[in-house]
Amino acid sequence: MSSFTLKSGDTVALIACSDGLAPEDRSRTDALAAQLKSWGLQVEEARALFRSNGPFGGTPQERADELNRLFADPRISAIFDISGGDAANQILPFLDYDRIRNSQAAFFGLSDLSTVLNAVVARSGIRTYHYRVMNLISSQAERQKEDFYRTFFEGLPDLYNFDFEFLQGEDLNGDAVGGNLRCLLKLAGTPYWPTFTGKVLLLESLGGSAARIASLLSQLAQTGALEQCSGILLGTFTELESRGEFGLIRDLLIELTGKRGTPIVKSSQIGHGENGKCVVLG
Repeated sequence: MSSFTLKSGDTVALIACSDGLAPEDRSRTDALAAQLKSWGLQVEEARALFRSNGPFGGTPQERADELNRLFADPRISAIFDISGGDAANQILPFLDYDRIRNSQAAFFGLSDLSTVLNAVVARSGIRTYHYRVMNLISSQAERQKEDFYRTFFEGLPDLYNFDFEFLQGEDLNGDAVGGNLRCLLKLAGTPYWPTFTGKVLLLESLGGSAARIASLLSQLAQTGALEQCSGILLGTFTELESRGEFGLIRDLLIELTGKRGTPIVKSSQIGHGENGKCVVLG
């Protein structure tokens, strides 16, 4: 569990390091800012938030510069990336990992931000937070707001506690790395690929039928990550589960890890669902 907390008067920032937000997203962004302000937080919008360059909130350099600026600003307590899509890994070569290492700001994101979350863990050695702050204005907003406040204002573990079941093994402990399966694999073969030795590997996905997820898991296995990790934490696989195909992937993972007996846990409260909890990476 992280010791990160917020208090009234702190400043938090909103940014889009992946695809920029569309103009029609303004009402949702304003609603999120209003919720954060209701707790006494000051909210700063990054210049890289709404689309200004095709589907992007700026060039890769501009988006990275804005994230670097927020990490360097001593006023900023937390940076919430509220984007998703495909473009987050473009910024990785332009991030100042030394500056990030010395920052006091916590960084939150989900989905395509798995690339940035894990790159920061790998290159800066700090913790990041796999969580979608837009859940605060979702269909499950009341529960999310309660968990968020109790966790980040009162220091309780509510947002870190999630329901799970074991698919293999009986014990799972350790620090986590990973996130969205498709996006994590963008880091394979790059300097931003995290270390998996002794780590719990978090995997979840929004899109993908059984064939696509099987292909991605095979690629992940071929990197050695499944042999190196101490366990696997499976979140939701939205499309896969809607097709009733999760059992195929469960069986594939057991086949890939069975000789080592790697513990595997499944949770319905981690991933793209609006009931999503927070997993600390690093």
